[in-house]
Amino acid sequence: MDFPKILEEAGGRVRAVSDAINVKTIEVRDQALTRIGVDPADLKKLDQVPLICAVVSLLINFLLFGAILNFSWLKATALSGGQPFSAYLSLTAVQFGTPNDPTADNKFFCEAGRHQCSLNALCAAEEDPSFFTNGLPKSTPTGAWCAAARAGATALSLLWLGFIPGLAATAFTGLYAGKDISMVGELLKKLEGFQFNERMHKWAVIGCWASLWVFLFITMTVYAAMIPDTLGWGVVNIEASFGLLRLSFVLVSIFGAILTSTLFNLWHAGNVIEAWEEYCETKLLTFKKALYLELMLQLSLYLFLIVSTVDWSGALIILAGFYLDTKNKNFLLMYLVLVTISILFDVIHAAELPSFNNMTPGESFGATLWIVIFLLKPLILLTIYAYEKYETEQQPYSNVDEYRNDEEAIAE
Repeated sequence: MDFPKILEEAGGRVRAVSDAINVKTIEVRDQALTRIGVDPADLKKLDQVPLICAVVSLLINFLLFGAILNFSWLKATALSGGQPFSAYLSLTAVQFGTPNDPTADNKFFCEAGRHQCSLNALCAAEEDPSFFTNGLPKSTPTGAWCAAARAGATALSLLWLGFIPGLAATAFTGLYAGKDISMVGELLKKLEGFQFNERMHKWAVIGCWASLWVFLFITMTVYAAMIPDTLGWGVVNIEASFGLLRLSFVLVSIFGAILTSTLFNLWHAGNVIEAWEEYCETKLLTFKKALYLELMLQLSLYLFLIVSTVDWSGALIILAGFYLDTKNKNFLLMYLVLVTISILFDVIHAAELPSFNNMTPGESFGATLWIVIFLLKPLILLTIYAYEKYETEQQPYSNVDEYRNDEEAIAE
């Protein structure tokens, strides 16, 4: 049985189906644009990098809005009459219960039937004078609730202010992306009468992104500094809503840097384009293509894992990427050693993971992503082995003397 031929035929059928779906999708898109009076040809005039950054900035605004409305800012253990209860804090209120029923114990802290307890109300409540024999209070001190209320109010104010540069970044970046479209171009020409030329437009875009970056950093720092250390039992743990701020901060940092470099020509994307073309030209049903897809999937998962925690082992993907791009086996060797160490530590972490029933939604989200990332690591190793064995010529590892000789030859 000729497996290479079978794989090639299967790949051809997959590509044919993919091309047909792509053509149909473009037809539907063009029809929808025509209905709203937009020429589909104008899409080709959009500046791609600013357009992608505008979409990302809009996504960031949605992430921030979602974080504001969520009860996943803090998780702690509160006390009432000497009994501990799990507390889940938003910026303005708190719920008491279990991960499966987060409002089950609200009756011990606020009026019966209420879905949430106001932090300001708990701060204003009368202090419980009872103490344990070791001198610790039997109920959460009002001072802790007041600290949580102040931290939440400050963060909420900063986030609402942050929407101003956030929405402005989306608008100005979107306008710059469409500057070659006639309708947008006419609008920008009118603004030139107010001294708003292209250079001013670029600085407005960068200024909005920089302001959003500063607001996010200040919000995270101030909130982390102002929250109470404890609600009476154990420590306070930062949860997934704060993680959304971390994710937004990383996205602003990455795409803001890319946008700045593009607008002011601070870098040349030749190598990136070359790497992308090599990826596109790689046949679909090959181990190399599978390795590309696995690494990109893992990188995406690491990015979303920031909501739960920052895992710096994601930087190992850079080594694998350099190996694929340069074919240098030194990068492969470094990746294999470090990822093997990472897998061994991951096994220990997997053994200590608690049951999902005892996790909050944020913890469950992070644990699920981490498990998928963990399972991808040995799969990537197997794919590298298959790629090296069946799709590349065996070459000896480069050594220091060879690099020295190469450098001397270049110098001559």
